[in-house]
Parts: sequence; C-alpha cells; structure tokens
Amino acid sequence: MLKKYSKKGLEKRKEERACLPEFFQRHIEIARTKSCENCGDVLIGDVSEIAHKLPKSKFKSIQCDNDNVTFLCSYKSNNNCHSKYDGSNEQLQCLSIFSEERLKILKLLEKVTEKYNWKILERWKIE
Repeated sequence: MLKKYSKKGLEKRKEERACLPEFFQRHIEIARTKSCENCGDVLIGDVSEIAHKLPKSKFKSIQCDNDNVTFLCSYKSNNNCHSKYDGSNEQLQCLSIFSEERLKILKLLEKVTEKYNWKILERWKIE
C-alpha cells in the first residue's frame, strides 16, 4: 500500500529527493563499468545495482553522497547480492563484504546531520 501524502507533504518529499534523479543517472553510468562488489558478477548498469549503505529514507543528509553507494548485482543476476544486502541481518552478515562495509558505515556516519536511533545500525553490529 502506498503512503498518502498531503500536498505540502508531497512538496517536501519532492524537495528532499531532488538530487536523486541525477545521482542515480550518474551511478548507472559508473555501474556499467563495474562488477558486483560482493560476488564479482559483471553489472549491466541498472538502477537496481545501486545500493545505499545507509537507507536514503532515514539518512536524507547523505542520500546523494557518493560514499553512501555500493555496487551490487540485482535480481536480474544469479546471486542477487543487492537483495541480500537490503534483506535480513543474517543475509547481510553472510556477504563477503560485510566487514569492509561496516568500516565504511562508521566513516559515513561522520557525515550524517540528522538525529537517528542507534537501533537502525544494529544490522551493522554498531553500538
């Protein structure tokens, strides 16, 4: 079910997400030259191969930050690493890039300007 927004809410959401179209277009071009950072599969340059380390919905201050991106194969591949990355804590922690990503998350948190609940970071084993 889609969330209902008031007219004012829609305008605010549109403003908050203004950087995303250009951000995704830029990273789609980059993805076409990369392999999955977890399994090594060749990427096809699809938006579903661009994973946010910290969710763009909760961390708006870094939603378009280049350091908040990981390139992972999508549902269009055999391994579907992006779904595992966004999935359960157990799926995430089984990925070979988990330890490396965890260190990147710690560094990325230095850029976050909004307040956040540490519970959001449990999946990264950050306390």
